[in-house]
Amino acid sequence: MIRIRFLSLAFFTAVLSAHSQDLLPKLPDWNGKSVALMRSPNAPDALPFEKSLGMQSAGFDNCVAWFAAAAMRSNYIHLDTLCYTASGNYVPLYYFSSEWPMNAQKPMLLIQAGIHSGEIDGLDAGMLLFRDLLSGNLKALQDKVNLAFIPVLNRDGLLRSSETNRINQRGPTVQGWRSNSLNQNLNRDYAKIDAPETRALVELINKLNPTLYIDIHVTDGADYQYDITYGFIGNHGYSPRISGWMKTNLRPFVDTQLQLADHIPGDLVFLKNEARPEEGNMQYMFGPRFSHAYADARHTPGILVENHSLKPFKQRVLGTRVLLEVFVELLANKGRDLQTVMQNDCLQPSDSCVLTWQDPVVCDSINFLAFQSHMQWSSAAGTDVVTWKAEPYSKKIPLLCSLDPKLIRKKPKWFVIPVNRTDVIERLRAHGIQFRVLETDTTVNASFFKLNDVAMAGKLPTQGRMRMQAKTELVKARKNFAKGSIFIDMRQPLSDLCMLLLDPDSPDSFFQWGMFADVTERTEYFEAYAMAPIAEQMMAENAQLKSEFEARCKSDAKFRKDAEARLRWWYERSKYNDENYLVYPIAFEP
Repeated sequence: MIRIRFLSLAFFTAVLSAHSQDLLPKLPDWNGKSVALMRSPNAPDALPFEKSLGMQSAGFDNCVAWFAAAAMRSNYIHLDTLCYTASGNYVPLYYFSSEWPMNAQKPMLLIQAGIHSGEIDGLDAGMLLFRDLLSGNLKALQDKVNLAFIPVLNRDGLLRSSETNRINQRGPTVQGWRSNSLNQNLNRDYAKIDAPETRALVELINKLNPTLYIDIHVTDGADYQYDITYGFIGNHGYSPRISGWMKTNLRPFVDTQLQLADHIPGDLVFLKNEARPEEGNMQYMFGPRFSHAYADARHTPGILVENHSLKPFKQRVLGTRVLLEVFVELLANKGRDLQTVMQNDCLQPSDSCVLTWQDPVVCDSINFLAFQSHMQWSSAAGTDVVTWKAEPYSKKIPLLCSLDPKLIRKKPKWFVIPVNRTDVIERLRAHGIQFRVLETDTTVNASFFKLNDVAMAGKLPTQGRMRMQAKTELVKARKNFAKGSIFIDMRQPLSDLCMLLLDPDSPDSFFQWGMFADVTERTEYFEAYAMAPIAEQMMAENAQLKSEFEARCKSDAKFRKDAEARLRWWYERSKYNDENYLVYPIAFEP
């Protein structure tokens, strides 16, 4: 009786799911060669994905149980815990290695799934890969590569699973939530590492130094023919040798193997206008808050995978399984070459760092594999809404690239960060930035940034933080740093990442994420009866200041009529002014 109820509920759920997905754009038929990778639902080693005929994800409990059983049967599987979430739930980490402890010289593939846990394709594709490495057609690769696998980074988001979480995605029948239990989007957290999941991941990257790091997602957006798109930062970024190697060695091989398995690979798709692809596809220069851009900034080969949300779950998982196999094979054959390229990027950093980039402009054209679309009236929207047909066509469209720097800054010789900035110091430690702790109080003659026109960036929080913005001005000062402050020598592999985190003009700097908001608040004040005679005395003793003041009064009528602003002008130039007010407290030597 219980069994009959369970089957009825499953059938009812499937019917509901199928009905809702009937409203999505129509699908072309697909029965690619990669279907042969699936076991029969009745096979002894069939996985939940296969038992459901490619409709359902294994989910967390089934995944954990399978890996625990696999570790009992095989010396290749090793179980670990990445971290615990803010809600106290553990995030599993699995290794595949012929040696334990692992041989650090062997190429390492780090696979991460479920950073947005509704986009869970990588969990099932990873299970298929591990199963086939143990007992399938991939056994020949067992001893050539180490693997680390995080099946679901956003564990708390997976606990919020529902049939209705991602309205624009075809399966699985139950999907997790995009953000974690603190409503943080973990793929916006790589620079500031507020979330325990992201901080633990960054520390794992430091520990493993992976030869290739894969972050598996599912898209939002337009319909098109590609079922699997992926990309990495180009050679205009912070790791040009790595990017050049991946463009020459990785992409042609990966694309060919996916095509042989009847998948359609493409570069990442960010259409300028989803309803009109002929307006062009954009290649942004992402900041290090994002996984693949963070990897580029730290000279780790990183790839962002975006499966197409409107393709069936089965097709997406099988495409990802093929993709992962190709990465394993590539590292088995050419991993040592890629490690050498990584080392070259680490040892040959640029003397300067691009902090911001120009907006995308037309740089090339691409042959885009699209579906026919038309505009259809929606009484709910009160306007025409784009919809697609399962009618493929190809068209050459512009490629818009963000290749040109907007703000370049020469790297300083060193930074010094005061001991009281413990949150910043601990984040730098987690990122793997090399520094030494000052053993005595130390006075330095250094440069600092003065912050002008400080304001909140936006009216609402981003990632739970109020972001800051300011114009910066270089000032010189002599300042004492207490024992326990840290000294960062910029002659190190992570100097680019260090700049992006510490320079206040960097959009992903700790300053712009609001970690230095305290320096923007004045805590001492003046009274007019005290400041006015002091200003009169300063005016009489300093002809240069008097001239500057009179020029300001002449050119700025608002200032001229504002008694408090006039006295504040003198206060800020007096010996009574707070020397720390609006001064970014990190010292450096240009």
